[in-house]
Amino acid sequence: MRNNTEDAKGKGWPLRIAAVEVRVDDASEIGSDPEREIAFVKGVLGMLDWYTLVQGASQLGLNTLPPTLTEEMSKEPDFLRALYHVLMNVHLVKGMLTCPDTGREFPVTDGIADFSMEEEECENVRH
Repeated sequence: MRNNTEDAKGKGWPLRIAAVEVRVDDASEIGSDPEREIAFVKGVLGMLDWYTLVQGASQLGLNTLPPTLTEEMSKEPDFLRALYHVLMNVHLVKGMLTCPDTGREFPVTDGIADFSMEEEECENVRH
């Protein structure tokens, strides 16, 4: 996620995560389809900023992702399913997202981030 307000000037990425509550869904409770999970991860793998994903996962208390992604890993079904779990079953329930450039904070409550702008920020938005 990125802070796109004028103050951040395009440098508000990635937002820092300060987690108060994290929920990790158990795949066995919600069901799983290994072929679908693997296909999904293969489809999004090229779009992921790996460093940012590892950093965000760490800020949520997950330190199991390797620091770099190798070609071999991207072909390993067990790794792809584990990555699916991180992407789809780990949720920030309560905490704060902070812009690294401006320090602006965005609260997260019940899994929903509040990116509402203050009135003075809206003055520069064009209709």
